[in-house]
Amino acid sequence: MPSTILPVVLLIGLGVAFALLTRRVSQRLGHSADRFGTGDTAHDFVGRVYRIGGAILFVFLIVRVVLPTADMAVGLIPVLAQPAFAWLGLVVMAAGSAVILAAQVQMGMSWRIGLDHERTGLVTAGLFAWSRNPTFLGMMAVAVGAFLMAPTAITGIVLAAAWVAFSLQIRMEEEHLQRMHGVTYDRYRAAVPRWIALRPSARADTARGSPVDQG
Repeated sequence: MPSTILPVVLLIGLGVAFALLTRRVSQRLGHSADRFGTGDTAHDFVGRVYRIGGAILFVFLIVRVVLPTADMAVGLIPVLAQPAFAWLGLVVMAAGSAVILAAQVQMGMSWRIGLDHERTGLVTAGLFAWSRNPTFLGMMAVAVGAFLMAPTAITGIVLAAAWVAFSLQIRMEEEHLQRMHGVTYDRYRAAVPRWIALRPSARADTARGSPVDQG
């Protein structure tokens, strides 16, 4: 079995890189790129689900490092508690982390956490020619990988909550981008699937003649 410290180190590295990239965009914008608030809207509720779910997962993975019996204590799923699944989970977590950071870099100044009322560019090149939501795809991979590494009731609940929250956020973003970019986004949405394509779409880059539509 892989060491229990590995997913913790991986998440710390992801968190630090994610925060630094977000801070760089925030500095250039002159305000925070994190647009989630503390209100009672569906948008802000999803943001709280992200923060709480991520904290629960991270704390649980740390507890596993210092308390080897933690998995059994919170409902281990024996059939999945196999070295092959654990190693697969670590690989999936690493791949998901790489996708998250690559998508964040490729979005450039269009990067936001949540929905921004200010107009942002529509990025369609790179990973975005394969998936309309590579960041969420990467985040989902991290959650799936964590579940495979520690197949318990806690990681299963976090995975289920992540799927619901991501699916809701994606649909809110699709409506937001359609209002912002109109027919340009409609063409992009028709060319590239919500989660992932088997091959990149050439139509994504030719939908409006540029991989980034600044409006």
